[in-house]
Amino acid sequence: MQTQFNFGNKVVVVTGASGAIGMEIARAFHRAGAHVIATGRRADALEALAAELGERCETVAGDLADAVHRQDIVRCAEQCGGLDILVNNAGLTQTKTPTLETSLDDFDRILDVNLRATWALSLDAIRGWVAREHKGVIVNVSSPGAQRAHRNNALYDVSKGGIDALTRCLATDFGHYGIRVNAIAPAQIPHSHTRAVDPAAARGLPLPRHGTPDEAAGPVLFLASDCASFITGHVLPVDGGLLAQLRTAA
Repeated sequence: MQTQFNFGNKVVVVTGASGAIGMEIARAFHRAGAHVIATGRRADALEALAAELGERCETVAGDLADAVHRQDIVRCAEQCGGLDILVNNAGLTQTKTPTLETSLDDFDRILDVNLRATWALSLDAIRGWVAREHKGVIVNVSSPGAQRAHRNNALYDVSKGGIDALTRCLATDFGHYGIRVNAIAPAQIPHSHTRAVDPAAARGLPLPRHGTPDEAAGPVLFLASDCASFITGHVLPVDGGLLAQLRTAA
C-alpha cells in the first residue's frame, strides 16, 4: 500500500503485530517513515517482520495481559525517543462459544486481553504524554460486534463494546491536552495469515467481497495523521458497508 502520510521522526507502537492486520499496520507506518515498535505473542512472526523492515523497527514479544510486558513496551518506546502514536490492535478473535457454555474464566481471559490490557497500556501512554506535554494519538481496533451482536460470541462483543466506550471516554477526558483517541471497526478482513477465508461470508455486503489487511491499515494511518487533527472520540467502520444495511442480503 502506498501512502501519502508522513510519520518521519514519529515513534509508533503497534500491538498484535504478529497477526495479519497488525503486521500490515506496522508495515504501513514504517513505509511512511515512522520508527515502529511491533509487539505480539508470536516472537517468530515479529522477528520475520523486523528482518523484512530493517532499520526503524523494534520488537517486543509477550502477552499484553502481562503488566511486565506492557512496561517493556513503554520502556522500548522511551529508548527510541518517546511514544507518539499507540495502535491498540491486539485481541483474541477465536472466541465463538455458545453463550450458555461460557464461564467466568472465559470472561476474564477475553476481557483481560481485549479490554483490560488496552485500558492499561493506553493510560500508561497518556500519563507519559501528559507529563511531557505531548499531543499523542491513540487508534484502537474495535469491531462491528460492538454495535451489532454476533451470534454465540457474546464475550467478544462485550469486550469490543468496551473498546468503543473507552475510545469515547479517553477522547473526552484528555482532549484538552491535545491527545486524540479514535478507533476503526474492521469486518470481513482476515485477522490471521493461516485462517481460511470463505468468500460466501461476504456476499451479503454492499461491497460483496472480503477486505484486505492493508485496507484496515490505511484508515489507521489517516486517524493517526494530521489530516484527522480535528477528529476524536469516533469509531470508523471499515466493513464493506456491513453496518450501513438493515440486514445481510439473503
